[in-house]
Amino acid sequence: MEKNNTDKLLKNFFSEHKQEIKDNGFTRRVMHRLPEQHDHSWIVWFCACVGMILSLWLGFSSGSIQAGLSHLLQMPIYYFIAAVFCFPLLSTVGFLVAAKRYF
Repeated sequence: MEKNNTDKLLKNFFSEHKQEIKDNGFTRRVMHRLPEQHDHSWIVWFCACVGMILSLWLGFSSGSIQAGLSHLLQMPIYYFIAAVFCFPLLSTVGFLVAAKRYF
């Protein structure tokens, strides 16, 4: 409660004492002088595809994918049901911990 009150007081103070600084076209001149940026997102997609192909090749050549599938088929069905029902809870806790809202 005290934190919210302090936040409100700070927002009110800064909104009342806000000062505008004249730009005189400075921002526009700076933006026109900046170099043009090129799109390099293809590098991410290329590395992702190479990594996926390499992982699949290693998984199939070592037999780990086949072994993993055979283990999954031998598991009781209630393990999968428990995983399906626990996933939303665990993912919510993970997001909250990552956002540092709790814990």
